[in-house]
Amino acid sequence: MGAEETFNAFFGELEKRGMFEEVFVTGTFCMGPCDKGPTVVVYPEGVWYGQVKPGDVTEIFDKHLVGGELVERLKIM
Repeated sequence: MGAEETFNAFFGELEKRGMFEEVFVTGTFCMGPCDKGPTVVVYPEGVWYGQVKPGDVTEIFDKHLVGGELVERLKIM
């Protein structure tokens, strides 16, 4: 699975949870560590996750965006 599928999974999860006031999802081209892509950066913390697959999206929402806990297995920076 590539970046487009991962982006779509993030947007779908955002839509499902109705978190439009708390979370903003935007797509970009390469952000630097292309060998670690698809890459996700969570701000304001500036936490980078690499090799993110659509199946990881719910965990990122549950643990990081809602729970405030890093998803260590995906963290690259």
